[in-house]
Formats: sequence, C-alpha cells, structure tokens
Amino acid sequence: MDSIGELDAQQIARALGDPTRFAIYKHLAEAKEIRCGDICLDTPVRAPTVSHHLKVLSEAGLIESRREGQGVYYRAVPERLRVYLKYLRKVGQAEQSAQRSSSARLPPHGWL
Repeated sequence: MDSIGELDAQQIARALGDPTRFAIYKHLAEAKEIRCGDICLDTPVRAPTVSHHLKVLSEAGLIESRREGQGVYYRAVPERLRVYLKYLRKVGQAEQSAQRSSSARLPPHGWL
C-alpha cells in the first residue's frame, strides 16, 4: 500500500479527529500490542464505547486485531498512517503551488 484516495483520507481524518480515538490510537502506536481489556482500563470511557472506537479505527485501517483464546489484541498499522501523511503532504504541496501561481497572476500592489 503506497497511496490512498480521498475517501480513505477522509475516513482516517474522521477516525483520528475524535480525541478519545486519537488517544487510543496513540497508545496503540506507542506499544507493540495491547489486549482489549487493558485498553479499557487505560481510558476514561466505558468498555462498549472503547469497542466502538476500536471498530472505527479498524475500519479506517489504522489498527488491526488478532484473537488469542478469549482475548483480543490490537496493534497499530504504521504503514496506513505513513500513506495518510504522504497524502496530506501531497495536498499541502498542491495548495502551495496553487497559491504561488495565483499570486503570480495578481497585478502589483496599488494597480487595482
């Protein structure tokens, strides 16, 4: 996976835009892997809400899970964040380029 489209970028932005989800993602990114029950202990929200946030992050491709016995373990998918950041850099570069070309077409100050 080397690039993403606009819809994927929007989905990731929505997923990371929630402060609780962002905190959960950051916690997962800083750890190798965390059991779901431990994530619930580390957040101020209730288990069903944590489960919902994990689902949103998973649907955005930012995390993945594996089942071991009765436990579910989650980990971040760093590659997904990397391509999202690459997408944002590309958007930023396009915006800068558009600003440069529009300012080049403006008449000098005072000519209006």
